[in-house]
Order: sequence, then structure tokens, then C-alpha cells
Amino acid sequence: MTSPSLPLELVEDVLYKIPIESLVRFKSVSKNWHALIKDKRFIYKLLDLSHERCILVGHKAIQLSSMKINNAPLCVPAPEKLHDYTLKAIIHCDGLLLCKCDEGGEHDNGRKLAVWNPFVSRLKWIEPSTYYKYFDVFAFGYDSVSRDNYKILRIDMGIKTEIYEFRSKLWRRVRATVDEYHRLCQAMSMNGNMYWVAQTKSNDSKIEFIQSFDFSTETFKPICVPEETDRFHGFTVHRVLLSGYGGGRLSLLHQHTHLKIEVWVTNKLTDGDVSWSNYFNVTLAHLPILPYRNDCRFLAYCIHKTKKIMLWVEEVDYNEAYVYTDVYVMGEGEIDKQVEATIRRTLHDQSCNHVYVPSLVPVPD
Repeated sequence: MTSPSLPLELVEDVLYKIPIESLVRFKSVSKNWHALIKDKRFIYKLLDLSHERCILVGHKAIQLSSMKINNAPLCVPAPEKLHDYTLKAIIHCDGLLLCKCDEGGEHDNGRKLAVWNPFVSRLKWIEPSTYYKYFDVFAFGYDSVSRDNYKILRIDMGIKTEIYEFRSKLWRRVRATVDEYHRLCQAMSMNGNMYWVAQTKSNDSKIEFIQSFDFSTETFKPICVPEETDRFHGFTVHRVLLSGYGGGRLSLLHQHTHLKIEVWVTNKLTDGDVSWSNYFNVTLAHLPILPYRNDCRFLAYCIHKTKKIMLWVEEVDYNEAYVYTDVYVMGEGEIDKQVEATIRRTLHDQSCNHVYVPSLVPVPD
């Protein structure tokens, strides 16, 4: 193991190569190491060097996928504060999880919002300006001025839009509005901005566009789905997944038959006009079939490496009353199921699958 007497610059270079889940134990090595690991500059550089993984978030624990295909996922207990709630939605930003929690029952005062970092063992409840509602839509990100001043957007459809800032600990109204005739799903935060798949409420199986929210300008902007072919217009949303790619691009996965999965990516969103290109296709006889769901909490994928994706798929065994989350790594002409890491839970355990980058970003007081 690296000696504490080594130059701090060398220690820092070594620590950047250590997985987050192991790094938290190194705080006790020395005062210098402890100060380094808590330093904001170190935390954000480590975050930018870290790789995307898949995470299964439940109200009693999370399970984080390994970077290696046949390694078992890491299990981290959830705070007891979450045990009495159902997690209705999760948004990830910089290793922080924004959790939409529901205590059950018909009353709105049983709904809460929490920010949680599983790897610094801290959770904070976000008090509402008015009680949270069942159909509230949330976003989580930051502006270009200060990355660590995280912000939460709350959309109370047709009534108000407001932003909560971590530094001020206050909600404030904003003028930005979104078309109430569209349903926003598959919330994804990337580089401080927010993205959703937008569906028309009158025909919620059809993707209309990608809706974005910029926390710097506090404005909404639609992004067209691929137009090179007409195939995305009319895609069923249950078999289309939204994700990021390369830290600055969007990605869409579509399974239009049980034999073929397509992955599309955009150019860099900072380039201006957004265009799509077909990244790669997987055509095999034994592809996992993405289940039809009313939302996509049960599916997640990320581009794992060049021309490969990591895909988490839930499969229900109604005879045994269990749900299995299977992990696949697939590329052009090949597929590898992570059998050793299959996760089993009962049908009553509510969980959400997400793409996640573990971090040491602190949860504010």
C-alpha cells in the first residue's frame, strides 16, 4: 500500500486510480490524506475521471455494478430515514441522488424530497415551499457560475415552476414554463443541465422530442429526435431509453424487434444545432427483451466502452414472486450476461435502476 510519507502529489495521483467505494477508507491514514480526500478540487477532479456504472436504488440499500463483468455488485445500506418510504423517482447529478419519496396513502403531506450521497453516508430532506404533489416533475443540476451550488427545479404542471438553491436553502419562482400537454419521463442530468423524453399525454406511447432545461439560463429547449429516418417517430417509449455519452452528448437506445437493438448518439450539445447518428447496432438471436412498463425506472444503460453498452434489465418471475435485475454487456455481434451479478428481490421491494457515477461530493447542511 502507498506509504503516507510519500510526496502528496504522488499520493494524489495514486488516489485518483482507486474506486470511490474503497477510497473512503483511506481518510484515516493521516491528517494530510484526510484533508486531501475532503478537498473540493480533489473531489471534482476525481469525479470527472470516474466511469459511469449502473445502480439499483432501493429504500433499504443500493447495489452498484462492478466495472468488471463477472464481479458481484457492491451493496451499500440506505439510511434508516428512507426505510419507511417508497422511492418513486431518482435523479443523479455528480454522485448525489435526488429521491422523490412517498410514504403511501392519499395525502400529499406524505411526499418528501431528499438528497443523498450513499458514499458519504449523508441524507438531507428538502423542505417544500408548498406540499409536494404526486404529479410534480423535478430536475437536478447546477449553473455555469458555481458547480457546487446545486439546484432543484420543481414543475407543478399548469400552476408554477420554482427553483431551490442549496446555498440559500430557499425556493424562488421562475418564469420558465413547459407545455402541460406533454408528459416528461426518463429524467437525466448531464453537465449541470436536465433532459427528459417528452410524450404527448393524449398518446403517451409516442416520443415527440427530448426536452431540456438549462440551469444557467433557466430556460426550457426542445431537442428533436433523429430525423434521418422516420423510425423514431412512432417508437414506443417503453422500448426507448435515454442516456448520456462521453460527458457531453445524448444517447438513445431502441429495441424495435426482439432481434435488434440500435444505439444513437448526438454530436456535442455545445456545438449548437443537435444532430443524431447511428452509433452501432446489436443483431443477435438471443437479445434480452426490454419489458413494457409505464415508466423506465426498471431499465438503465450506459455506453460501457467503445462499441459496447452495459444494460440492466428487470425480469419478473411471477411463479416465484421475485424480480431479477440482470446485467448485460453487449456489442456488435456479441452479448455477455453477468450471471454471477443477477440481483433478486421480491415484487414488493420498490427499486429504481439508474446510470450513476459514485463520488465524494458532500451533501450540504
